[in-house]
Amino acid sequence: MKRIASLIVSAALLLAPTAIVGICIVSCGGCAGKGQLNPMTAAYDTNAVADAAVVAAEALRESALAVFDAFMKVERENEAALKALNPDIHGVAEEVRKNGQEWLNDLTAAKVAYQSARTAENASQLNYALAAVRSALSSASRRLAEAATRKVTP
Repeated sequence: MKRIASLIVSAALLLAPTAIVGICIVSCGGCAGKGQLNPMTAAYDTNAVADAAVVAAEALRESALAVFDAFMKVERENEAALKALNPDIHGVAEEVRKNGQEWLNDLTAAKVAYQSARTAENASQLNYALAAVRSALSSASRRLAEAATRKVTP
């Protein structure tokens, strides 16, 4: 049980970067730095201000990929014990296994569409894709936190 608890805590710590990314973007008013790639011309303008939504999408995708991988690995290695704690933990892991790649692909597609044409519709699609990935990360985080604080009953 000690090994499971330490793995769960380790995986939960992997979820922290997603919260930090959101805090950094909000706390600095979206200070994303400089540089923008124009997908239409394939030219990179080093003087253009980077778009906070694009930076957030890229950072969230990178974090989500690592978190989803770690979450599924911890869940698979401790499946029986975690099912005993709460079957929802397994359910969330299976949902990530089934849909995680699609959520990340949707996020990438929405980001590229928004970069190509910064329209209200594309911004809305990007926000929707960001919300879907954030929701999955939040769900995984809640399940890991629950597993770290509860004890297995024999």
